[in-house]
Amino acid sequence: MTKNIEVELRGPLDEDSNKKLIEYLDESGEFVDEQNRFLVDYSTFLEGVSGRKSDIRARITNGEVELIVKKGTFGGHAREEVSVFIEGGNLKNALAFMAMLGYKKGITAHKSIKKYNIDGIEITIHEMKKCNNPHQIHSRFFEAEIMADQNSKQEAIDKISKFIGELGLSIFEKEDFYEYIRKLNIEANGVFDYEKDNLNAIINLIS
Repeated sequence: MTKNIEVELRGPLDEDSNKKLIEYLDESGEFVDEQNRFLVDYSTFLEGVSGRKSDIRARITNGEVELIVKKGTFGGHAREEVSVFIEGGNLKNALAFMAMLGYKKGITAHKSIKKYNIDGIEITIHEMKKCNNPHQIHSRFFEAEIMADQNSKQEAIDKISKFIGELGLSIFEKEDFYEYIRKLNIEANGVFDYEKDNLNAIINLIS
C-alpha cells in the first residue's frame, strides 16, 4: 500500500527548548539538510484557518519549486499529501499556473528549516521569519513526521507521541495551533495577490 498519509505532530519551541532539541538531534540523530522556504498558502482565503479540510500551496525550497495539495483537517495528525515539482524552478510560472486555475490570493510565509532523521522519524525545526524582513525571526516550532498508509497510521502517531513525550516537548492541540497560525498571519506572514503584486519584488525578497 502506498504511504501517502503524512502523520505529523507539531509543537512550539522557545529559546531553551529549541537549543536542547537541536543539541539532542545533533548528538543522537542524523542531520539531513537546512532549507530556506517561501510559500503561498491559498487555502486560508478559501476556507479560513480552523476547520479547513485542505492545504493548497505553491512553494520554493532551496530553489526547487513545488505545488502541494494536502487533504485532511488542518492541524490534524494525519493528512493525505501529493506534490508536483515545477521544471526549471520557475516560481513565476508556478504562481501564474495557479492563477489560471483560479488561485490568485494567498497568505505568504517565509521560513528556514533544519531537518533531521532519528529512529525513523523526520524532525523539522521551523524558524518563522517576518515576510517584510526575512532576517528577523518571529518564532519557532517543530514537526515530527512519519509517512504512513491507512494500516500504519495509528502506529506512527503512537511512535511520534512517545518520542515527543520522552523529550518533554509540548504538542499543539488543534485550537492552540490555529491560534498560533492566526498570530503568524498578523505578525509575520504577508498577503500575495497575483493581480496586484509585483512578482519580481517577491523574487528579490526571498533570494
